[in-house]
Amino acid sequence: RIDRTRIGVIIGNLALPSEKSSLLTHQLLGRSFEEALLGKSIDTVATDPLNRYVTGLPAGILAHALGLGGGSFTLDAACASSLYAIKLAMDELLEGRADAMLSGGLSRPDPLYTQMGFSQLRALSKRGICSPFDASGDGLVVGEGAGIFLLKRTEDALAHGDRIYGIIRAVGLANDVGGSLLAPMSEGQLRAMHAAYAEAGWKPADVDLIECHATGTPVGDATEVVSLRELWGEHAADKGRCVIGSVKSNIGHLLTAAGAAALTKVLLAMREETLPPTAAFNSPQPGMELERSPFTILKQTVPWKRRGDGVPRRAAVSAFGFGGINAHLLVEEWLPATPGRNITPKEQQPQVDRPPTVAVVGMDARFGPWSSLRAYQERVLGGDSTAAPGSPGNWWGAQTADWFREEGLDNTPFAGFYMGDIQVPAEQFRIPPKEMEEMLPQQLLMLQSAAAAMEDAGLGRDDNLNTAVLIGIALDLNSTNFSYRWSMVNRSKNWGSELGSDLSPEELNEWTARLRDAAGAPLTANRTMGALGSVVASRIAREFRAGGPSFTLSSEENSGISALETAVRLLQKGDINRAIVGAVDLAGDLRAVLGHHAVRPLSRAGRGVPFDSQADGSLVGEGAAAVVLKRLEDAER
Repeated sequence: RIDRTRIGVIIGNLALPSEKSSLLTHQLLGRSFEEALLGKSIDTVATDPLNRYVTGLPAGILAHALGLGGGSFTLDAACASSLYAIKLAMDELLEGRADAMLSGGLSRPDPLYTQMGFSQLRALSKRGICSPFDASGDGLVVGEGAGIFLLKRTEDALAHGDRIYGIIRAVGLANDVGGSLLAPMSEGQLRAMHAAYAEAGWKPADVDLIECHATGTPVGDATEVVSLRELWGEHAADKGRCVIGSVKSNIGHLLTAAGAAALTKVLLAMREETLPPTAAFNSPQPGMELERSPFTILKQTVPWKRRGDGVPRRAAVSAFGFGGINAHLLVEEWLPATPGRNITPKEQQPQVDRPPTVAVVGMDARFGPWSSLRAYQERVLGGDSTAAPGSPGNWWGAQTADWFREEGLDNTPFAGFYMGDIQVPAEQFRIPPKEMEEMLPQQLLMLQSAAAAMEDAGLGRDDNLNTAVLIGIALDLNSTNFSYRWSMVNRSKNWGSELGSDLSPEELNEWTARLRDAAGAPLTANRTMGALGSVVASRIAREFRAGGPSFTLSSEENSGISALETAVRLLQKGDINRAIVGAVDLAGDLRAVLGHHAVRPLSRAGRGVPFDSQADGSLVGEGAAAVVLKRLEDAER
């Protein structure tokens, strides 16, 4: 009964390599490596070029498969992604731009990558057991999966005779403004919580169950309890009044799908009228003092009784991610006799005033060799007509030209406007030199562009508590290089045999180590954080102490437009006062170029001539841009 052109898709998705996207590196760069080592390729594997689109494509596939025309994108707000997606989907519904939304979260990256990365961050449980809040808790266990919700306005669900699992009353979003990218902070968590309760008109003590973010890491769990105790304030001594728990004790930490798993658990608990236990919990961490708090952790199920006639069961769901990305969702059971928000028939709803106009107050652009707004202006407005497309200078592998010739792609790589090395003064940003050295270029380039846009707007690091950061990204394919390095353990023995080498186990180990170093850098803690998609936005938020929602969005070529549209909506709704919006794509990477060319051929002639009868494809381009947005009335004032 719903027009499918008015159904959209917004899901959280982890912007990290999948096994298939890593195969692009094995297939393309690995071939050059083998040819340099052996003089031929013996171990090449092929994969579909569409696998380079692992960030936004899951939402696009879902919308295409179901014939949905209401728009689609994914977002990466780290472990808070699912709740961020639900918040944005709710806004689409409540503001009348859609009649139904598919929303939730997905997390299915290359499992070797997550294991290696979390090992470097020292976040994994050495026991292999996730024990949230427990004294024995020593880290997280990674989970994988997806959780999807079909959301409607309540009056539409009633009119359609739908089964209603629950009513979402509010979602509060916030970003930490201090500390490190890894350490959680109560201040940011509390701002997200307070925002949710203020919007719902609830008091914290109204909830019976809090599904916590708790991952089993001692510092994170303890910080979350501190935040909850402060939130409850005068009720902080009401012993055992509210059940807290974490679904991660059952199915592991689903990262970008963690909030979806948590909300699903709460909705099922409401349906079954049962308060759920938390697995692997025996005794709380020392210092939590749960016995002197309003919170209790169950070891077995108990009936979930209502507080009174006509009082719905109420719960909260928290999700706190790397980079200080925080979300808090409030949900209650549906009681048909209970009047509530969003059930007024559409024809009786008050007319909404025209939304505020949004102004661009700062901007930056750095594309190819044009590394500043002024240089870009001269290029596009006719002052610089001398630059011609060039060949890439930093593609890995001395055999690249031979590879192109063998594939019938001429003897020169694709012409385009490539960026080359990305350089930044070491003192420009508050980032330790080693950390800056080991982050992927995508993060550094976007940070540079955002900083230049803020400078253009005359803004600095102060008064940004209600500033959001929204960045459109694709997967930086350099993040797949680690997979090829790891494959050396299995490949080196075959290569040794191919070369006729009779190596002892010790010699083979030494040779393998040298091959690994030749293939690329190891995955360190800095490189783990330096490759996470959400951290592209988090670094900007941390640099400028932006406390509003900060995350990345992906819908391939529409990624930057999706970020811009979302920022405009948040400004018009009054959720934020300012937004830093950007987009970055290192589309000149060898794997990106060949993947693009396989789907939509690039120009063989090396000419970019849109609309022209001689056009034979587009040119390769790469770079980043940023704008700073305010409501027009604020900019004028």
